[in-house]
Amino acid sequence: MRLDRIDPEPARRRRTFGDHLDTITAPIAPRWTLNRQRARYAGEILKRHYEGAATTARTQNWRKPGTDANAAVGPAAANLRNAVRDLIRNNPYAAASLASIVNEAIGWGIVAESPNARAMKLWRKWAESKACDANGVHDIYGLQKLVLRATAQDGEVLVRRRFRLPSDGLPIPVQLQVLEIDHLDTTKDQITTPNGGQIVQGIEFSPIGERVAYWLFKEHPGSIRGSYAPSVRIPAEGVRHIFRGERPGQVRAVSWYAPSLLAWKDLDDYDDATLVKQKIAACLAVFVRDDLDGGGAPLGEPNDVPTPAIDTLTPGMVQNLPAGRQISVVEPPRVNDFGEYMDRKLRGLASGLRVLFSSMTGDFRDLSFSAARMERIAHQPDVDDNRWRLLIPGFCDPAWEWAMTAAAIAGLLPSAEVPDVEWTPPPLAFIDPASEGLAILRNVRAGITTMQEELRARGLNPVKVIGEMKAWNALLDKAGVVLDSDPRRMTQAGMAQSAITPAAPATPAAPAEPAAPSEPAAEGDGEDT
Repeated sequence: MRLDRIDPEPARRRRTFGDHLDTITAPIAPRWTLNRQRARYAGEILKRHYEGAATTARTQNWRKPGTDANAAVGPAAANLRNAVRDLIRNNPYAAASLASIVNEAIGWGIVAESPNARAMKLWRKWAESKACDANGVHDIYGLQKLVLRATAQDGEVLVRRRFRLPSDGLPIPVQLQVLEIDHLDTTKDQITTPNGGQIVQGIEFSPIGERVAYWLFKEHPGSIRGSYAPSVRIPAEGVRHIFRGERPGQVRAVSWYAPSLLAWKDLDDYDDATLVKQKIAACLAVFVRDDLDGGGAPLGEPNDVPTPAIDTLTPGMVQNLPAGRQISVVEPPRVNDFGEYMDRKLRGLASGLRVLFSSMTGDFRDLSFSAARMERIAHQPDVDDNRWRLLIPGFCDPAWEWAMTAAAIAGLLPSAEVPDVEWTPPPLAFIDPASEGLAILRNVRAGITTMQEELRARGLNPVKVIGEMKAWNALLDKAGVVLDSDPRRMTQAGMAQSAITPAAPATPAAPAEPAAPSEPAAEGDGEDT
């Protein structure tokens, strides 16, 4: 390769030391010189295509390690996790952002619905009570929030299935135990198992890459008791490891706050420093100097001679001072740009966490209906991602499967086959109920959407709603009560509907005689279409 083929102006280019070196080495080591020239020219081409990949003054301090996801996560996960926990304990905005992530995705809870009535009855008795929690604190909806909170804060969480005895008196003899990721023994790393698999950061894999076991501590390593018992191998079928995978082959994850952790820390320090500055600004200091006799007490020592004209300042005071006395007032610093800076930084932090700035800060100033609506629409995919790509497949589906399997083992269900289930998350709250409700009504009447779709979007089960409507209408008819909200009796404008007599069932008509081939069929003959 010749340089004049990539340099548009070879005649103007100054010869470098490398060019002279190539001239000397070419007759002696032509192959070495050719490889060296190729490397040099490849670097020239690289600079011309991707500036970020070139080594320049702008990128010389930019570290770009080529590690895989596990090599990057392993050494950093624990330190990041501990720092984020401290941040959320002590920073109100960080705590509010975490609560926003959890509440927007779960709300009152992601509800299960199954066509199997017997399974649903067992599920409600078990899941909607504290019987489902191994710690006896939460129902299934509280566990949903606990799991998502730990996932966002720590990056990952473990859920373990714990079978119980029938004598324990539970509706279903199984419980769910939510464990912080600290229980995972990450010291078991890069270990080859006898069957040809491997253990990566406490997670054991089969030779084909399937998760087969987790090595867990019986107690939290950071507990007060300080247990040093070795980890125990737990089969993977009884454990769920929940995290948001963002790279292929990723085994573990870091806190969602990791990319902005330093920014959170800097903002916290800035807030504290500004508070101290504001306290200083609220102070008024007065220094008195006596130019005649210098009789004032030294700085920091009490003055035995009272000077009420100087020691006491009152609003609106006008005081004549003795000759030789001078007063100097200290002007404290002022805080002017705090609000603007905090607003800009908090917006960036909210964007990095995929939460709404208004939800994180409670600041709804200058937020019009259109802006709020667009903000919610843009944010909804992040909420759906936390629901349908993380929590429902990672926690809700396994919880249902474990409960139904345990019920079948205990003889509470006739079949070992796990019944079907559908999950209904809570709806997005209306910003303007009158306008948005009317838009839904028009879409349903126009056939753009269906009533079932809109009911599911509102977090309701269509079959259950129709059943309740049928029972309610029957109760109204029996009592002879007509409500303005009854579309069978009243129009949308509030007028009574005209009496409608149910039509009698139609009887099939006899087929018409086919027309003769020579005579065309009369208009209207033949079957209705």
